[in-house]
Amino acid sequence: MGQNNGKNDLKELSEKLRYYREASALSHQQVANALGIDRSTYTKYETGDSRPRLPTLLRIAEIYNVPVEALLPDSSRGSSKAVLDSSADSPIYQLSKAERGLVAAFRALSDVQKAQAVELIANLSKKDK
Repeated sequence: MGQNNGKNDLKELSEKLRYYREASALSHQQVANALGIDRSTYTKYETGDSRPRLPTLLRIAEIYNVPVEALLPDSSRGSSKAVLDSSADSPIYQLSKAERGLVAAFRALSDVQKAQAVELIANLSKKDK
């Protein structure tokens, strides 16, 4: 029974990862780039062939801008459809593919790196004026 539960949990996790990636309008490659991993590694997370470690899962949640709990299997809630439906109207669809990739990469940065990125962008935009 425990092993079957583990398979069900992995299947639910993989489905949620795919759902949130698609809802964020990101490709496998964009998410993998933001995580600093191979595309094939991220694809294995979505197919259920591999399970991300906790630090990676936390970064994935940041990329998709959802609480990590939204990605975790939770049998006590029954269906996770309500959680999944909550991000369906994401304004990220209004961004270009390149912009979505930047948002994903930014969300995966540490707070210090985010501050540095914001400063860099501010300096770049000053040079154009």
